[in-house]
Amino acid sequence: MTERTRLLVSAVVSGVLFGAGYCIVVLIPGGGDVKDKDFTDFYDSDGKKMAALVLFFVLVAGCFSLVWFFNELRARLPDSIMTRTAGTVAAVGAAAVATGAGIMGGPLGAQQNSNSDFVGIPIAETFAQAGLGVMLVVGMYALALATVLVSLAARKASALPSWLSIGGVVVGVIMLGSYIWLPGLLFPIWVIVVGVVGFRERAA
Repeated sequence: MTERTRLLVSAVVSGVLFGAGYCIVVLIPGGGDVKDKDFTDFYDSDGKKMAALVLFFVLVAGCFSLVWFFNELRARLPDSIMTRTAGTVAAVGAAAVATGAGIMGGPLGAQQNSNSDFVGIPIAETFAQAGLGVMLVVGMYALALATVLVSLAARKASALPSWLSIGGVVVGVIMLGSYIWLPGLLFPIWVIVVGVVGFRERAA
């Protein structure tokens, strides 16, 4: 497999898996002003609970793939503190996103594994909000910072088209400047575009 192919595959796989799995933040209730009925509807629905479990595993796979993707980016850029930091921060962010999703689904996992009754709305809401906090504040902020750093490094090395490097910085800044889940969907789109467009040439 060539370097170009590895970058493309890592970008498409991680972008698709992460983007799909990230939708778990919409499926599991708890973020923002949520009605009690939303909790009861979710935890009484076998279909929704199964979908949430599937999305969790998809998201975890996407997080692992993101580490691969950022390693491919680092391999194509000149070694520097910026690129090394980006790789480390991306790994921390991916781990935090997966951990946050696990916290969100804690009550669901307990219910599914032990066949116990629903833990109750207050507990479910606490887990959901705590998980979202880990995902957004630690995970997505770290991935946003990694995106900005690697985009700046790529722009400095003229390794990516200028519009794509600038786009990465813009996406990262938007993610850093917001505490809602929606801007996070821009991240997997940028990842896929980087893989499809590819590097102009190997940076020396």
